[in-house]
Amino acid sequence: MTATRVRFGTERTLRVDDAPAVTEILAAIERAEPTDEALSEQDVRDELGAPDVDLPRASIGVLDGDRLVGFGVLQFSVPTDVWKVAVVGGVHPDYVGRGIGRRILEILQADARAIRDSEAPGSPGLFRVWVPEGRSRTAALAQALGLETWRYFLRMRRDLGDPLPAPTMPDGVLIQPYKASDELAVMEVSNASFADHWGSTPLDIERWRAEYTEASWFRPEFSQVAVIDDQLVGFVFVVEYDAETELRGYRSGYLSRVGTLRRARGRSVASTLIATTLQQLCAAGFRCAELGVDAESLTGAGRLYERLGFVTTARDSLVGRKF
Repeated sequence: MTATRVRFGTERTLRVDDAPAVTEILAAIERAEPTDEALSEQDVRDELGAPDVDLPRASIGVLDGDRLVGFGVLQFSVPTDVWKVAVVGGVHPDYVGRGIGRRILEILQADARAIRDSEAPGSPGLFRVWVPEGRSRTAALAQALGLETWRYFLRMRRDLGDPLPAPTMPDGVLIQPYKASDELAVMEVSNASFADHWGSTPLDIERWRAEYTEASWFRPEFSQVAVIDDQLVGFVFVVEYDAETELRGYRSGYLSRVGTLRRARGRSVASTLIATTLQQLCAAGFRCAELGVDAESLTGAGRLYERLGFVTTARDSLVGRKF
């Protein structure tokens, strides 16, 4: 997209070197409507350069002079029988009310349709937008555009200063620290264990590494795997966001991915993995542990986390449109 004049500024596609400006927009949004989340400039740079993003074809930046004041990016899921995209974006609070957010979403919807028609004609498409609880402006825009609410997800937190559950080692199950040589086996377990989760799409190795094992936020030293008969059957991946540590003044470990093969469920594999992880995070000086879970998870994950001392702090929604 070449630079185009619009009534509230100039439009152009984004570049990875827009990361500082995007980081500032996100920080300003967080100050205006806090959700207790933050990304560093390196985090943003990694996301803009991720394999599920195509900035030249599916991004937009809105500028006031030389200042980036709004942005939007499509993230493409691995192709399946349903063609899925998700939107990441925001408008600086100083520029809210000028139609910028609507303009960004309308352009990205048109981009999504055009790319789907080119790459997977005839496939059903899903256009998805994440709406964190507390982001009333995002929620109002989604409603104004007629986006449907499809699902709710809970943010949960566990104070590591409270008494922690002791890991109970199930018979025949070994809990071991994650190591780099486990990468492919863990990815396979993850894809298999999430196959029956609502809206889940399997990850390929490129996306897996960008999101987890090669990401700056991944903390392999606190991540665990479960093994039965020399076969990896479960895992917990921990991430930590440096920008959030700086914002809050304490460390929080995110259990960003927890998976157990169906055949290993019912043997306390997940609870033992999590209990072990909580013990290690506490010993390393983390104040709390956090995770996100589908509010309607068929696996009963939310109840498991509650038994381990996690409490719900927010309920986010996934909204979207089929096309």
